[in-house]
Amino acid sequence: MASSVPIRAGAVAVLALASAPLVLTRKPGVPGSTETAIERGRYLTHSVAMCVECHSPRDERGAIIAGQEFEGAPNPFPAPYLGPWAIRSVNLRSMARLDKEAVVRLLTDGVGRRGVPPDPPMPPFRLAREDAEAIVAYLRSLR
Repeated sequence: MASSVPIRAGAVAVLALASAPLVLTRKPGVPGSTETAIERGRYLTHSVAMCVECHSPRDERGAIIAGQEFEGAPNPFPAPYLGPWAIRSVNLRSMARLDKEAVVRLLTDGVGRRGVPPDPPMPPFRLAREDAEAIVAYLRSLR
């Protein structure tokens, strides 16, 4: 029962995000910083956009299964209305191995391979190209 509380709280946050574009701003860099694209992508997907929360399978206690992050999972949020609604969060590891420009377009313009945005509860994307490329680099680095 305790694991349902964070998911319900998370549902509110995701639903709020679904109604507004996701815009990430680059934090000021440190001159001479050795931050790599992969490290930036990990930071964005785990700490900023928190993609890991919905796109990762969970165990019976509700914890993300280590080593299976971003492999896709059932959408824990019931549809609040009739209409398009993703019943499963896609496998981002596989998606990142698609044509890089298609994935970057999704993350920067919010347009998928079929020319339409992803179904809710995904928010529209408006990432900077550099951030989108960092996310692709990070997801491609996962084994």
